[in-house]
Amino acid sequence: MKPYIFLSIALSVVICFTSKAQDLARTMTVSAGTSVSIASGTTLDASNINLKSTSNKYACLLLNGALGAATIVNYDRYVNVVGTAGANGGNDLISLPVKKIEDVTFGEFLNYSPNSGVTPNSDIIVNSTVTPTLYAFGPYDNSRQSYINYDATQNGDIILERGQGYRSATYSGQTVRFTGTVSSSSETVTITTNGTNYWNLIGNPYPTYINSQVFLAQNLAVLDPNAAAIYGYNSGNAPGSGTIGNFTIINNLTNANVNIAPGQGFLVANNRNTPTNQISFTMAMRTLTGTDDFILGRNASPNQMIRLRAEHASANFATEIYFNEQSTSGLDPGYDAEIFSGTSSNFMLYSQLAQHNLGRNMAIQSLGFIDLNEVIIPLGLKTSKGSKVTLSIESSTMTPGTDVYLDDSFTNTITLLSTSNYTFTTNTAISGTGRFFLRFGNRTLSNTALDSNSIKLYASEQTIYVNGLLLADTQVTIYDIQGRLMFSSFLEEGSETNRIEAKSLNSGIYVVQLKNEKQTHTKKVLLK
Repeated sequence: MKPYIFLSIALSVVICFTSKAQDLARTMTVSAGTSVSIASGTTLDASNINLKSTSNKYACLLLNGALGAATIVNYDRYVNVVGTAGANGGNDLISLPVKKIEDVTFGEFLNYSPNSGVTPNSDIIVNSTVTPTLYAFGPYDNSRQSYINYDATQNGDIILERGQGYRSATYSGQTVRFTGTVSSSSETVTITTNGTNYWNLIGNPYPTYINSQVFLAQNLAVLDPNAAAIYGYNSGNAPGSGTIGNFTIINNLTNANVNIAPGQGFLVANNRNTPTNQISFTMAMRTLTGTDDFILGRNASPNQMIRLRAEHASANFATEIYFNEQSTSGLDPGYDAEIFSGTSSNFMLYSQLAQHNLGRNMAIQSLGFIDLNEVIIPLGLKTSKGSKVTLSIESSTMTPGTDVYLDDSFTNTITLLSTSNYTFTTNTAISGTGRFFLRFGNRTLSNTALDSNSIKLYASEQTIYVNGLLLADTQVTIYDIQGRLMFSSFLEEGSETNRIEAKSLNSGIYVVQLKNEKQTHTKKVLLK
């Protein structure tokens, strides 16, 4: 199985035709990993141009000139092996890298063959043993929140479109053939919101890579600000930065230098301010390599990152928090990325925005360096009753001396994740935020922070009581269950009995944090 759906060519052989015409009355084959550029003012005449691919190499044809009127371009596009129920790995998201000028139907596509008619696509793409005409090929239907499988009998006349994405699978990881001509103009595809589902499956319409950052810059206004990113399905077999669940997320922050392969499908989120929008693919997006690092007009800056992992006996999930000079504690379109919600999952870990939190579940959250020692980040966990769950730091690039704390407001415990994992068993099913919060601090304060048992914090009616000696002037902050800041004040050094009136707050559960130079204390309280 391929380790990455999105791959950049490390080394390309570029063949540039510069004469006014090439008379090649024969088939021209471009091997996987090889790039061919046809310069402006040049015409390439050949009966057939066959472009090949493997699981991690793709032929490219960059057309700035012209092809002969009778030239047929075939792209033999690698498609991953079919998935197995209950296991990671399998299936693929693909698109049409070439297509006839006139319409092409699903039935016609099934008859294409990568080996001169010996084996048609219909024998390569997986079909149902119960209904042999039902194939593992079809688009994503966001009205039903599921993928469609086309039936050759019922859907044989359905037209396949450039720019549309399709899910597919083969029996053993094989190539399927697309045939037609190369697009030499911009292409558009419609994306929609149906009910609460704003996810859409689209795909690269060119037989070249397309620059992911140019694509995002072109289409930023029509993408959801909370998910202004490219979501590439990776079969759950591509661990590493920017990979959350089964998806490799490409935005300004993560995988910014990764480009979109020929014939590659991917998911995007429609901007819900408009029910229908148009995604644009332009000729300027085409590239033969993955070296372009243009990042939407923002200067590149170093990041500090922590990747949190939740796991139990049969599943694991991760979420990532970044700190850099460009981001804020609120929403940063193109830097923050919501978790993919187009299909359901029984086990998830995510965060919500530290400020201006509207309840969106984030796969990737970015914050400014200025927030590092002040921010409290709400974490969300979804898991079933009776699960033994471990929360841990999977990887980190945080500077030495930065400690990471996990607050469990249900058990009123603080765990220094920098040195130990946190394991617990759920008494009931968990879904949402309000129980777990993530904090960062300086290591020199950690011992005192963990030894703050002398501080007693509790609520009665609409009043919060803080009893115990405060060793320095102390900031008290109150957050609602969504992690939104509701109240902030200071308590004096040396005081032992403090009373905070909270009559302005509605009844409900709140998280109260006390913090000074020598002590920290966090607890969930109920105001009635």
